[in-house]
Amino acid sequence: MTASRPPSVAVSFDHVDQRERAEAIAEQLGLPIAKKFNDPRPIHLALRRSADDRDEDERLELRVVEPGHPLVGGHGVYGDLTKLDTTSPAGRSLKTPLLKAVGIHKQRGGERPNVLDATAGLGEDAWLLAAAGCLVTAIERHPIVHALLTDALRRARRTAPDITDRITLLPYAEADDVLRKSAASGERFDVVLLDPMFPGSTRRKTTERKPMRVLRWLVGDDADADDLLDLARKTARQRVVVKRPKHAPHLAGIEPVATHVGKGLRFEVVIPIRD
Repeated sequence: MTASRPPSVAVSFDHVDQRERAEAIAEQLGLPIAKKFNDPRPIHLALRRSADDRDEDERLELRVVEPGHPLVGGHGVYGDLTKLDTTSPAGRSLKTPLLKAVGIHKQRGGERPNVLDATAGLGEDAWLLAAAGCLVTAIERHPIVHALLTDALRRARRTAPDITDRITLLPYAEADDVLRKSAASGERFDVVLLDPMFPGSTRRKTTERKPMRVLRWLVGDDADADDLLDLARKTARQRVVVKRPKHAPHLAGIEPVATHVGKGLRFEVVIPIRD
């Protein structure tokens, strides 16, 4: 992880009847409850409820609250998996870079690979893979991001239980620990997907989406990404897929055997290390 100091975070809530759940979240994550006025923490992990005050619309989101910060205000950052297009002809296509990279573009029916998403984040890639029929095991090592992903899957289950059932989110853990245990035990996944946090670029900071900028501030860069790739290559049966910014160097300097390019990013296919 990055050596810079991450921002401090407090748990906040919109309505008094949310206090008990907010306190439970704060205790679980080891975070304080935000002060009602002039809280000193720049980011809040907030329990938000819709304008019509329906309990079932409650969600967990990150809010930047530091006065004068360039990311303050606007919409909070949260997982919204059902917004992803999985039903239109384009959304069902097997020709998307992600699906081509994991190796399912050649057959519309039949068996799908089981995938370990070792850097799940807010779960968008895991969701797209599950919607295409893959069984996905997801790892997220930052406890706050893990809480956001857990909440996103909880909400998504209401309208898309079939997709949600194909995703197994492990308790938050370091990806390298899970990969080492998998390699040592002989448990293998067909595909391991890596999407490490990469250093921000001055040429991208004005166009990069706000959620990614907030998450980068919270999480920092994944300084151990090269080591994760080595472990992933020892765990994958068929291939490792590395998601990279379009102009970023290859992870660990390893040339892929195939590259599938999308808008502003690319998916590189790297061969596993055979025993």
